[in-house]
Amino acid sequence: MQPISLKCSNGITKSWPLGHGSKRISGNMGPLIPSVWDAKSNGFDDVLWLLDDYVKECTVLNVFILQQSRFGHMELVTPPDDSTIINGMMRKTILEMREHIEKTYGVKLEERQISIKEIINSSKEGRLFEIFGAAPHCDLLPVHRVVHNDTSIHLSTGEVCLGLNKMIRDAMRAPAKQNKWVTALE
Repeated sequence: MQPISLKCSNGITKSWPLGHGSKRISGNMGPLIPSVWDAKSNGFDDVLWLLDDYVKECTVLNVFILQQSRFGHMELVTPPDDSTIINGMMRKTILEMREHIEKTYGVKLEERQISIKEIINSSKEGRLFEIFGAAPHCDLLPVHRVVHNDTSIHLSTGEVCLGLNKMIRDAMRAPAKQNKWVTALE
């Protein structure tokens, strides 16, 4: 798993409420090319798309943020499926594994709005631990750097991203009788 770096979108929105952001169509993806090209030209791997300072997703990755809440509990936050994100299979799989994740890591899995300002504050206060992206075409991708305007956040790959990757791989490889994601061919 090669860690990735993300540049936050600035002034350009990938999708909007009541739009077609939940669909992977050329009308949604084509206008993003200049922003993605700019990010890649400046040494980033992708764009972290924001809508009114709220994190939505990367270009083809759903996003998960592991932080300690202001109330002291660990939380794994992903933006809600509000038609502005693609509700991908890996995201759905992780949400379906909620109970197991909470038991294994003591982390509360939440679907809620999270702003880039909250992430920056969590980082400054030492409460931000991991950010990673999820998509069906690859392993979970840890994020090692996020840049928003003049603020740069540096992260390391943590045990939750690595553990979830292993948990998902193990589920995919389990015998069909033990696994609701595998259909046995008789």
